[in-house]
Amino acid sequence: MNPPIPPHILKKFEEQRHAEQKRTETFGKIREPIHIPTDSGTRIVAVRNRVFFDKKWKFFTDFLFDYGKIMLGKEWLETQKTSDPAYQHPLYIWQKRAYDFMKAQKSNADGVFAARPNGPMAACNNFYYDLYTVDDNSLLDDALMARLRHRDQFQGALHELFVEATCLRAGFTITRENEKDPTRRHVEFAATHKSTGQSILVEAKSRHRAGVMAQPGVRSEPDMRFQKLINDAIAKDPNSPLAIFVDTNLPADRSRRFYELRSRKPMVPSLAMASIMDRVRKDNGGIDPYNMLVFSNHPQHYSEDEAVAPGSSWAGFISQKSRVVVPQQQALVDLFTAVNLYGNVPSHFPPDRNA
Repeated sequence: MNPPIPPHILKKFEEQRHAEQKRTETFGKIREPIHIPTDSGTRIVAVRNRVFFDKKWKFFTDFLFDYGKIMLGKEWLETQKTSDPAYQHPLYIWQKRAYDFMKAQKSNADGVFAARPNGPMAACNNFYYDLYTVDDNSLLDDALMARLRHRDQFQGALHELFVEATCLRAGFTITRENEKDPTRRHVEFAATHKSTGQSILVEAKSRHRAGVMAQPGVRSEPDMRFQKLINDAIAKDPNSPLAIFVDTNLPADRSRRFYELRSRKPMVPSLAMASIMDRVRKDNGGIDPYNMLVFSNHPQHYSEDEAVAPGSSWAGFISQKSRVVVPQQQALVDLFTAVNLYGNVPSHFPPDRNA
């Protein structure tokens, strides 16, 4: 017979279990960052099958900013530096404004800068963390990375990155389709829920607006027409479970009208949102041509440099009358829950387990 486990060991196990539960509730069902602080002061960080190291990474967010620049590449950075400001990449502009904001902050006695982030800094933090999440917990697609580097394609690729990171945080694995297959239209990717085995197709659609995020034209009063994006998503595969993510791309003050629910118990969407969903349902014989529809809005790129970053908004709906049945509804519930984790970016590295 094995000897009983000492109480202090049982307590340690329980503390670790509780800490892991809290971590997944905050950051999702992804592995925590793997790092090793060395005696020389260098910190080694593993991302999937590669390692990065530097002496200046005191915080995890320090690493994220450098990691993002490494992933984008020296050639990309040099091109942005020498480009006409009117044609620079949105991410490069955010990054520059974020650094300017950080330099303007006063440090505490330990030399640490602490301030509520402005829009550009929040936008960079969220982007770099999504990039890291997809890279570390999946296989970062070369085609997606190329689109992220491309000024004109950045907005759509940014939203796709958010959707992919959300699926990973919800406990899904991701399989990309062969985009070179010309026989049919392709969704962004297929996702399989690890706990239940339920598979769904995932589509990500982003509303482009003149004068915003490198789009040509002059910025004007934004409309709330998103039905065309939904129709385009549902046309790709009518026979499989489908989750659609729509980026509404609205300024924070404008988004309130679209996202403010008429009631929370029971949950009643805004008139603008309900009108879109009703028209889609009517056009499809009174049923929902999707299993889950998520509207999201991340307006940090609209923010002024001096202002505190505006918060994100989202609204999700799991259909009770869908075209295709999803037997394992928990998969959709977990995906629904994970949408709310966007913006939760760890500032610190996990505790050193060897300490």
